[in-house]
Amino acid sequence: MTDTLKDKTVRNIGYTSIAKVIQVTASAVASIVLTRTLLPSDYGIVGFAGIFISFFAQFGDLGIGSAVIQKKELKRVELYTAFTIKIVLSLGIFIIIFLCAPLANRFFDNQAIVPVIRVLALSFLLNTFGFLPNILLTRDLDYKKIAYSNVFSALLNSTVAVVLALTGFKYWSIVIAGICMTISLSVLVNIYRPVQYRFAYDYRAAKEFLVFGGNLFLAGFTVFLIFNADNFLIGAVKGATNLGYYSVAFTWGTMACGLIGSMVLSVLFPTFSKIQGDKPRLKSSYLKILQYVSFGGIFVNICLFVISKDFLLLVLGHNTDKWMPALTAFRVLCFYGIARLLLEPVGSVIMALGRTNILKKANILTAVIELGGLYPALYFYGIEGVAVLVTFAYMSQYVLYYWTLKDEMQIGLGELIKCVKPALIAVIPLGILFFASEGINKISFPIFIVKLIGCTFLYLVTYGLVTTWSLYKEMRGMLFNIYVR
Repeated sequence: MTDTLKDKTVRNIGYTSIAKVIQVTASAVASIVLTRTLLPSDYGIVGFAGIFISFFAQFGDLGIGSAVIQKKELKRVELYTAFTIKIVLSLGIFIIIFLCAPLANRFFDNQAIVPVIRVLALSFLLNTFGFLPNILLTRDLDYKKIAYSNVFSALLNSTVAVVLALTGFKYWSIVIAGICMTISLSVLVNIYRPVQYRFAYDYRAAKEFLVFGGNLFLAGFTVFLIFNADNFLIGAVKGATNLGYYSVAFTWGTMACGLIGSMVLSVLFPTFSKIQGDKPRLKSSYLKILQYVSFGGIFVNICLFVISKDFLLLVLGHNTDKWMPALTAFRVLCFYGIARLLLEPVGSVIMALGRTNILKKANILTAVIELGGLYPALYFYGIEGVAVLVTFAYMSQYVLYYWTLKDEMQIGLGELIKCVKPALIAVIPLGILFFASEGINKISFPIFIVKLIGCTFLYLVTYGLVTTWSLYKEMRGMLFNIYVR
């Protein structure tokens, strides 16, 4: 990575990190208020509606956005061709969802599901107006403006959701807040990157985008199956309440993955695409990112595992056991979050190399394992069995990705282990703290805070000792680069 590109990447990760921390903080506060105010069934209704929206979302882009970002030289006619395809897809999907929404009642016995799906479908039309500005800002690596847009929209989303929930809007508070966020995001990116909208269609450009995006679409579709088959089956078989328990467990078990992933991984694909021909630099950049990701992700999720019982009872349950049925699934999904976070940087590398067929194969492997075992896991072991299955299924991708990294960039297993080893050693004291505290029956906020501080102190000190504080020195230099230079 050239010095200029490296500096820009560091700054972009910094902007994205600050924005994402604010977003996740606002989202976490809102989520705590919502989980205390709403019922598990409310989460179940929105979660099940989200499955239908996510399904059609796979057809709303067909990987065209990534294809445009990845293209080194972009002509105006190619940009407007992508926009034209996006408009046609979004309008068609909105009409289909609006007409087919009643079919959801065949799988989910709650009349509220149909209007919720139809309102959420508006996001397809609204997102279209942010398509071009987002692409251009991303191609320019202008993550500062993207960060500003995301922060404001996230704060608006959290504020609207909390206000509506406290005034009795139930599940509609989440739905309406999401629509407000989509509108604000589209408006802001257009302000930061004004675009002249035009319709155009170039056959060669469309074919090129669809060929590149085709593998991404298939990979994305299997990802949809991976991420939503569990929710669909739980909702259809066990009902809204159990889906609510699982949704909360999954949300918090993967929150660190979402936070760190958005902070770092969203910057990687366009950045890696610019150095796709320089494999030594691509290799060193990937390994360094893996080290940083493992440092943050493993800590947060193991810390959540240690304080899981206190967290569900005191923070989400407001001193009630309302969410305690989610405990075991939550603990399992903390490990799922780690596995997913460590795996996702590989996707950015593979897309930058143009090997999207590998993404497709890896996701198909996961989908086959998950879909094959989902019903038996749910039938015999409940949502806890589903949590174990999805964790194992997702980890199966490591097999394919490892050989790709080895063949394409000569990355050995020892190099990968070296990146994550310090974090794995640093969580050993946290494991000791967990088993020592499990025997304490009393749960209170003072004990919860002591555990949280203890986890943080033990991890940071142990990691520093293992690495001779080298990573902290690097991070200090990065912060200097972001804020001083």
